[in-house]
Amino acid sequence: MKLTIAVLTLAVFSSALSACPFCLAPMQTWAEMIAEAEVVVLAKLLVAHEGSQTENPYAILEIVEVHKGQDVRPAGKRVRIDDYLYGQAGELFLLRGGFRDMATPEIIETFATDAPESSPPAVSPAIRKVSATDDTDSAVSTSTSKTFAWDRADRVSIASYRYITAAPNPTNEARERLQYFLPFLETKDSLVAADAWGEFANASYEDIVANGKSFPADKLRIWIADKQTSPERLGLYGMMLGLCGGAQDAAFLQQQIGLPSSAEIRFGVEGLMGGLLLLTGEDGLSFLEESRLKNANASQFDCLSVVQAVQFVWAYEPELMSKQRLRSSLYPMLQREGLREIAIRDLARWQDWKALSLLPKVYQACRVDDPGTTRAIVGFLFVCLKSGDLADSNVAAADRLLDRIRKENGRLVRSMERDFR
Repeated sequence: MKLTIAVLTLAVFSSALSACPFCLAPMQTWAEMIAEAEVVVLAKLLVAHEGSQTENPYAILEIVEVHKGQDVRPAGKRVRIDDYLYGQAGELFLLRGGFRDMATPEIIETFATDAPESSPPAVSPAIRKVSATDDTDSAVSTSTSKTFAWDRADRVSIASYRYITAAPNPTNEARERLQYFLPFLETKDSLVAADAWGEFANASYEDIVANGKSFPADKLRIWIADKQTSPERLGLYGMMLGLCGGAQDAAFLQQQIGLPSSAEIRFGVEGLMGGLLLLTGEDGLSFLEESRLKNANASQFDCLSVVQAVQFVWAYEPELMSKQRLRSSLYPMLQREGLREIAIRDLARWQDWKALSLLPKVYQACRVDDPGTTRAIVGFLFVCLKSGDLADSNVAAADRLLDRIRKENGRLVRSMERDFR
């Protein structure tokens, strides 16, 4: 449990401040994929053959509309993909393709007849072939350096295709781009909703903040209250409500956060806590401290969520409250076996030398069976002594504790000394 929590926490704000603070690792969005593709078309499935012992699966499609690459694949042309497509005749697929080096064995372009019912040529199991079935296609010479191939075929509706092709280019102004994706966050089309979330996950905090006044607080409350809302969306929506909401939204977020419960773990609640802190500052932090950090019955996951919310404020909203107020909020974590290592590392990073007086007691508790926390304490002491801004009494205290650890665990201290040189 302790290792899992440490990994989760350290991963939250370890990357550069270039993406949504409460979102998972951003996926590649449709706008990015469309920008990379040389040809993008909407095609209608004519035949989907699942293959047999004597022939490989294949699909025949007819291009309905060309979004990109009209000179390569005009509308009305039939294409054949030597791979199975899950779909029924008449369903729509978005095809993306481009030119590849002939030396690349993964995908090559081949001949095929223009009859959808014809059997495909023999295909080596190691090579996925993508074919054109229109008789205007010419053979691809083995001497050519490039050949055209389809990368993907994704089933779409006409609505999702319009959404994808109308999306602003990734090179456009990020703050303006988010205005396009905002209305699609909870649309019923799962492909579109996931992509719209991905755009927010990719967006910098500054760009999300710049759009705060346009966020729909009433809808955000509905989405947050919905138990089916996924964790990554819950965290985003909590932060968004904190950026656009008022007093009633602060009360709503506090109600949604509620009291800690050992029977339920609600991932994403750290975003609700971050939103509460944005709206209420120190009052919200006091609520989180009393209900969780100082509450012996609160689970480690409940406390972890508060730590993540505090880390968010430190990294993204440094003017929201004093630095020492944020530092001191982590002091109760020094008494929790599963979270004290995280707290010590944060306090060292935040240069909280006032916490030095608390560490001898922590070391006494962890010295025998918690090398991770012991390493964190030694790291804190090294950083503290190298800072150069300590009072003489604090230098003496740090030296005493380091000498004690060196006597009891010299190998650990020596290994860390090498790291800190």
